[in-house]
Amino acid sequence: MILLVDIGNSRLKWTQVDGGRLQPTIFMDYRQAGFSERLREFWLNIPVPKQIAIASVSENALTLLLVEMAQALWPGTEVIIPQSSPTAFNVKNAYTHPEKLGVDRWLALQAAHRYYPGDTCIVDCGTAITIDFIEADGSHLGGLISPGLLLMKKSLVQNTAALPFSEGQADTSLAVVSESAINNGTLLASAGLIETALARQPKAYRLVLSGGDGETLARHLTVPSIVDGDLVFKGLLNYCRNENAS
Repeated sequence: MILLVDIGNSRLKWTQVDGGRLQPTIFMDYRQAGFSERLREFWLNIPVPKQIAIASVSENALTLLLVEMAQALWPGTEVIIPQSSPTAFNVKNAYTHPEKLGVDRWLALQAAHRYYPGDTCIVDCGTAITIDFIEADGSHLGGLISPGLLLMKKSLVQNTAALPFSEGQADTSLAVVSESAINNGTLLASAGLIETALARQPKAYRLVLSGGDGETLARHLTVPSIVDGDLVFKGLLNYCRNENAS
């Protein structure tokens, strides 16, 4: 068994790989009290992993906590922590300083190149919305970063005097109450960003969405898309298979 861990900006998710297949994903909010104890209880009740691969865009202390926990539970298990680099798995990083590209984006690019060959736009719809373009030959063109749906709403409410916060359903209609106006406005802002980024490219790109809001945004886009919530896990799995990463 292989254990894959993706530490995002607000939550951790992990999955097991058995027989080459990703098992159902477990989501945990690492900001909640008692997080480490709950995670340890989970991990005490799974088979001993042959390898653990961790992708993290959070603070180093959290990654260290997980590494120490894994080494205490399974002393002989290999721990793999990929880092962004100039090239890996036939993908070329476009960043001026390649190590500055978020490792989640880097892994998603590698997975998209492998599982969705061709000219592809990868959009991660999480705490932040990241948009990256990759050519069929593996050349990363660069990307965009914007606040995600929830972060956009919270920022608006926190910086205005009388606007209410709501996590209710959103659509693209004109609203007659402020809660819905905020939900619908932020949804349209994110959908518009994605569609405009695609429209401004000189050729067509396949659109692949991931992240917690991927399904929501896919329903309200006017362009076809594929939703794959496992892109980062698939990228991590490349490293566990000991394939040539250069």
